Amino acid sequence: MGTEHITVCAMPHAGGFHQASWRRSGAKGNDIWNPDLWKDIARTAERGLLDAVFFADNAALWPVPEHLRHHTAKVGVWDAIIAASVAASVTDHIGVIATAHTEFQQPYILARQMACLDHLSRGRIGWNIVTSGIPAEYANFGKEQILDKEKIYAKATEFVEVVKGLWDSWEDDAYVIDQDSGVFFDPDKLHTLDHQGKYYSARGPLNVMRSPQGYPVLAQAGGSGPGKVLAGTVGELIFTPLSGEAGIAYRKDIHEVAAQVGRKATDIKVLAQLMPVVAPTDEEAQEKWAELQRLLHPDIARGAIESMLREDISGYPLDEPLPETTSPDAIVGYRDAVLSFRMPDGRKPTVRELIENYKGPGTVVGSPSTIADYMENEIESGACDGFCLLVQGLPEELEDFVNLVVPELQKRGRFRTSYKEGTLRDQLGFARPENQFALKPESLVSQS
Repeated sequence: MGTEHITVCAMPHAGGFHQASWRRSGAKGNDIWNPDLWKDIARTAERGLLDAVFFADNAALWPVPEHLRHHTAKVGVWDAIIAASVAASVTDHIGVIATAHTEFQQPYILARQMACLDHLSRGRIGWNIVTSGIPAEYANFGKEQILDKEKIYAKATEFVEVVKGLWDSWEDDAYVIDQDSGVFFDPDKLHTLDHQGKYYSARGPLNVMRSPQGYPVLAQAGGSGPGKVLAGTVGELIFTPLSGEAGIAYRKDIHEVAAQVGRKATDIKVLAQLMPVVAPTDEEAQEKWAELQRLLHPDIARGAIESMLREDISGYPLDEPLPETTSPDAIVGYRDAVLSFRMPDGRKPTVRELIENYKGPGTVVGSPSTIADYMENEIESGACDGFCLLVQGLPEELEDFVNLVVPELQKRGRFRTSYKEGTLRDQLGFARPENQFALKPESLVSQS
């Protein structure tokens, strides 16, 4: 086993990721519109020395069948940029990652918001680049849903290119603030992007000084062919629901794409989905999971699978395996996670067994030692470089991870015992991007 720190980002969902967690006796996270809940979550993640707290986002209600929604806590979600600003304001060291859709934003606005957040947090912000959304999100923006993945990712690639160009509007040392001469900044170090592309136009320059990290850390979760290209080309933190052999293959694909554009494997961390149910002993953890499942409406269990497949499975024979699905709406990583699920004896489950037993990718039920073993094994196998922690219940499951699993990982030498000084990039070991418009010393020599 290795001894390097295992990267962990926590992704808290309103009401908890498990759709019955809100029903547990003493549940503390049901007041999802109380800002103090989210402040405490950020502080807990920082107390646990996690790398980042990560805010997902939807521009519509969570994709739950409408006739079942009133049985869930999936009634809404905080705007990720607002949630990130709150989390950044009550923490000092932990990274804060906010989701923003390229389909539902404008590059200039997004570049400005993220740059401001990076200044606000003193260099602890990341942007989770999400390309497209669910049909309800397109409807909320009065847009026709794009099903052509090549076009979706071509637009997203150009969007990111524009944002990065705007982030480079000011060179790092542009502000001279010379009171004697009356010069506030060096005009030669302010650059106008003047982008005129196929999908976007943006003149610039950005009216925000270059941020502490140069660029906020770029996160992505592409699972399809074009999605992997975007992830391997621009992504730094790459999220995947895949584990085991499927995770190994995915990580290899990402590294191959990165190599083709001159990036190194160390420029990227692939974070696999981890949904732990932890208690002091394996037996107690199993009881905890059984209680969650007992409280789960059976139609919601099926609906969770359908939401990942983006397909109605009610018409399939219950006692036969699920056919391979080809819904054009499916998010590839989640579809593959469902289709790769196997029973303990290794066989493909029937539809009935899938509904009754499916735990979701990366669900591990057990003691701190069991959870830590799983994490180490996934790292050592090459399936991932770290984990995106989806907490089953909010905030209890995050508290349990911090109080029980983190000390176990520290005991094994696999988790930091303090933060290092610096930005989120420094914590993750990522280089600070150079300004694409700045003249390098060799360029100045060649022009002389």
